[in-house]
Amino acid sequence: MTTAPFFAASRDRHHAQQQFPVLCGIAIGLASLALLVAPFRSSAGLRASCFVFAFLILLFIWGKTKTRSIVLPQGTLFRAGILLWVVSVFAYSLGSGDVMTSLASWRGDVLTPVLAGLVCYNLCTGPQQLKPILLSLLVGLLVLAGMVVADPFQPLIGTHRPRYISVGWLSTWVVLLAGLLPLVWLVKWPKPLVARALGSVAFAAIVVAAWFSANRIVWLCFGLMFGLYVVFNGRVGRSMLIRIVLVAAGTLVAGLLFYLASTQRANAFPDAGVNGVSIIQQDDRRTIWREAINTILDRPFVGHGYALEAAKTALADRFAEPGFRAVFRQAHNVVLNYAIQIGIPGALSLLVLFAGLTHAFWQRRRDMMDVSPCARVVSTSVATCGLMLVAGFFLRNMTDDFFSRHAALLFGASVGILLAVCDWQDDRVEP
Repeated sequence: MTTAPFFAASRDRHHAQQQFPVLCGIAIGLASLALLVAPFRSSAGLRASCFVFAFLILLFIWGKTKTRSIVLPQGTLFRAGILLWVVSVFAYSLGSGDVMTSLASWRGDVLTPVLAGLVCYNLCTGPQQLKPILLSLLVGLLVLAGMVVADPFQPLIGTHRPRYISVGWLSTWVVLLAGLLPLVWLVKWPKPLVARALGSVAFAAIVVAAWFSANRIVWLCFGLMFGLYVVFNGRVGRSMLIRIVLVAAGTLVAGLLFYLASTQRANAFPDAGVNGVSIIQQDDRRTIWREAINTILDRPFVGHGYALEAAKTALADRFAEPGFRAVFRQAHNVVLNYAIQIGIPGALSLLVLFAGLTHAFWQRRRDMMDVSPCARVVSTSVATCGLMLVAGFFLRNMTDDFFSRHAALLFGASVGILLAVCDWQDDRVEP
């Protein structure tokens, strides 16, 4: 990756936006509002509109200054992965049994997250631009944490519909926010003590929300993300022994919390005679995955339709028990779910997408040895956060499918934010 010309373009973009501070402030406010309301019900139209108007503002600045205020993050595999994913889902949507329904989901679950990432990447040119976006995410997190404490997950109530949508979406949200948490101490904020205090509040809210969600996989996601941070971030310490000890400790804590969350869920069924271990052994996902594979083999190349009821019904009809048919309407695995909907080629496009995202952060971590020491800190420290984000989100979706709606939106925005901070080239990140 050639860094010098790209950093020059980044400086030009920042200078162009400084000529229109009010418009840029409005665009940042719109992006912040979109991320603030995203995890709550009935916000899809508002969050999409906010990012569209923010994008139009950037286009206006481009036209007025004759300077590219919108650029794509560098990385051939990164760009190819996104393009292949967008085009694949679009093509399969055109061939589905209900084109309008599929295209509506493509717009909301594919196009809008890409737009969110592009807008956040081009708006977050410095700490001042990044601050309101992170504050909006913190406010939303505090509201969500308060909601789940007041109305925790109730597994005995099958019709439980909390205001935070569901514990699955909530736990996915906190996994994504955990990937942004290290920015609290990595970015050189004007008031570092205040930033660290707010970061401590965010950390506590993430832990509280995760615990009251009674979700199990979230702790494994945190453990994986912590391990990646320790292994690949040079700031942790140069001693291999220290890293081994930290990874081992993180693994033990994550495993313990996973077991406690399983026990917490088992205690909700006192008459079933299950405990933290047996409830894991009796998990239905292996049955679901087996039938999902059989459903894929029925139509391995064309799928059963993107975001259509036909895809859900094709899986559900494989279960003889009526209760299973009513509940098991998706594969509980994002890759299998994609394959059911748009065939194995579509699932491969998803894997290429995640490979491209991973490579983009790995590339920034490894290939910037010709730039300043501060830029190397960016490429190592913040790019490691990107690896954490992608790995944690991918693992979260191995036991369910939350790569849609507001979770996909925050994932796209978070990727854009972290790539933007990676590509800062001056002293705006703590060495």
